[in-house]
Amino acid sequence: MKLALILLFCVVASQADDIASAAGQIFNSILPNLISNSVTGQQGNTATNTLQQIGTVVGGVVDYAKKKSYEEMLRQVQDSTSDEDLLRVSEEMFNADVNNAFNYIQVNLQGKTSPMSKNDEAQTHLLNVPENVWNGPTIRPFVALFDNYHKNVIRPEFVTPNEETEQITFINTILATGPMRSLMSLLVSKGLNQMNEYNEQVELLKKIWFTKYARHWTGLCKCSCAFENIFMAELKSNDVLGLHSWLFFAKRELDNKANYLGYINKLDLSGKGMILKQHSVLSETKDAPEITMFVGTSPELEVALYTLCFMARPNRPCNLRYNNIPFSIQTKTIKAENLVVIDTAYPVF
Repeated sequence: MKLALILLFCVVASQADDIASAAGQIFNSILPNLISNSVTGQQGNTATNTLQQIGTVVGGVVDYAKKKSYEEMLRQVQDSTSDEDLLRVSEEMFNADVNNAFNYIQVNLQGKTSPMSKNDEAQTHLLNVPENVWNGPTIRPFVALFDNYHKNVIRPEFVTPNEETEQITFINTILATGPMRSLMSLLVSKGLNQMNEYNEQVELLKKIWFTKYARHWTGLCKCSCAFENIFMAELKSNDVLGLHSWLFFAKRELDNKANYLGYINKLDLSGKGMILKQHSVLSETKDAPEITMFVGTSPELEVALYTLCFMARPNRPCNLRYNNIPFSIQTKTIKAENLVVIDTAYPVF
């Protein structure tokens, strides 16, 4: 018994403070038994059970030590992911994008424009999206999240139980897809063995994409998150933030809340979509002079690419490739709840 206790305390003392704290919490649950046995002199089965409990604590500490903290994971992915890894995995993600919708939608580029021009060079909508696309297996739960947010960055938002369920449904749905499996396989290959555990995958995506943070200078209202900024649009005074999702933009067009003025530049992605830089006006008066977005790609592919680049190349160009066509993802980070998460992300070419 004494030997087991000494072993336990040595293990705890040798770990970092957070591991010691975790072990301490478990140990406190069996401490009354240890004291009781010592005072009453009970032996036999009770002592055996106590030894088994000690073994469970020691095993729990070892398992805990194998898991990396969120900050350690980000640091390890940055340090261990090569440029070649990024090129390889991005190709793999595009090839696995079976829910790609590019061949089912109509893209009406029309006239060319510039960020400074106020002229309307497009007489019709940019996108024509048929009903079967909106009912896609990953697009449907993606779009279901749109009504969970207010566009004004200082308007309070509260996550209801139903909205949290919608978040988890979306995460669960995309985790079953090829692009997200490629992402998780890469993370495991970089030593993040806890990413083999499904609940850890869910927690990681929830943390990165749905952690609330303040975007207004007062910092009083945690009214934004990565999903809202990147895949929807926010208004900060007269500035339009985000608007990097073609699906959200198509919804705005259907509601007559987006006026497409023309395209600035484009990059074709070999039948898997395009990257489009365009100029639009939202809600009749809010100018969005230079919007960059993927067009035709699935939500899971975009989440996978943005998550990859946030983890591997935060705050700098993340060079990717599909079918020998190079492009980049630019991410910016922000600190929320003492966690580094995505502020914004968008494609660059």
